[in-house]
Amino acid sequence: MTRLSAQGLTVRVGQSVICRDFDLEIKSGERWGLLGGNGVGKTTLLHTLAGLRKPVNGRIMLDEIDLNRYRRLPLARKVGVLFQDSRDTFPSTVKETVLTGRYPYHSFWSPGQHEDIDLADTALEQLKLLTMQNRQVDTLSGGERRRLAIATLFLQDPKIWLLDEPTNHLDLRHQIQALDLITQRVKDRDGTLLMVLHDVNLINRYCSHAILMLGRNQTTSGLASTVINKENLETLYQHPINEVTTGKKNLYFPA
Repeated sequence: MTRLSAQGLTVRVGQSVICRDFDLEIKSGERWGLLGGNGVGKTTLLHTLAGLRKPVNGRIMLDEIDLNRYRRLPLARKVGVLFQDSRDTFPSTVKETVLTGRYPYHSFWSPGQHEDIDLADTALEQLKLLTMQNRQVDTLSGGERRRLAIATLFLQDPKIWLLDEPTNHLDLRHQIQALDLITQRVKDRDGTLLMVLHDVNLINRYCSHAILMLGRNQTTSGLASTVINKENLETLYQHPINEVTTGKKNLYFPA
């Protein structure tokens, strides 16, 4: 089943065209990485696919239904977005914050259920935050706040995951733990994942497919093993790249 698709998508910021006549088809079980240089428009494209901004032209389909036909609550049950940075408008504890992920599943008259507490405890335990559940969010480090945002998305439990730099602020250990949990969660629920990452080697490790934003509104996409190569990366970064083969994987480093 095609979970997320774009047809003839053109996205612009001011006078800059991010992509033109862009086509995309992401099916159940696929994990896509989005790679590009600074300022090329990765976040803008991700937000457009999430319905947070309108494209100049083109259609976006979720589960083969036009994005514009979804109301906000059904859309929130289907699509989960992790923003590049987290902002806390109101004071709250870690536990209160993670429970906001259940909001799309409750009406005003049924604000919460006991099972939500169990789900919250499980997510906080997975992200190593359970012992911090009573702390105020504004006392957390950047990495702890990032893990809390991921735990909140676990409670939202979407089918389509759109993540903007999920490893932001995370050290190496927590990067691997978080991406292991996310990709396993997507797999268990037959979902779809599209995430912006700056580390091409993490895309090679976790993604079946990739989109490379090469600049000048040029993109290339397909199987990660096909589109991620030395030539494309040197075009993308405008810098020499070393390629190292280890087992069945290729690793890439700046020369």
